[in-house]
Amino acid sequence: KVRQNVAWVFSVFQTRSPVIMLTLYKSMVRSLLEYCCPLWHPSKICDIQELESVQKAFTARITGMRDLHYWDRLQRLSLMSLQRRRERFNVYSTSYMWKILHHHTSNDINLQFFSRPRF
Repeated sequence: KVRQNVAWVFSVFQTRSPVIMLTLYKSMVRSLLEYCCPLWHPSKICDIQELESVQKAFTARITGMRDLHYWDRLQRLSLMSLQRRRERFNVYSTSYMWKILHHHTSNDINLQFFSRPRF
């Protein structure tokens, strides 16, 4: 599905301008790659590489990026790797849960924590 969206973007839009391509990437491609990622957070290297390959291929087709190494493209386009984005989200959500648990922030979503003995 994601690769179909990538192909559609490149077939419909003739421009390869970084601004336009990044907007399309973030709205039509990355959103699918990151859909429900906290629930299915990939841990196998092959799964991580498969997801990352979509971003790698997309960024290579943006004007002026083809000859750059993947990490240089990310830096120039002000993007993070998808793995890094997932890790940041996990850290953020874990710290937010800790703050709710210890009453350092309001619990607007009414999360309830239960203590269970370990066996």
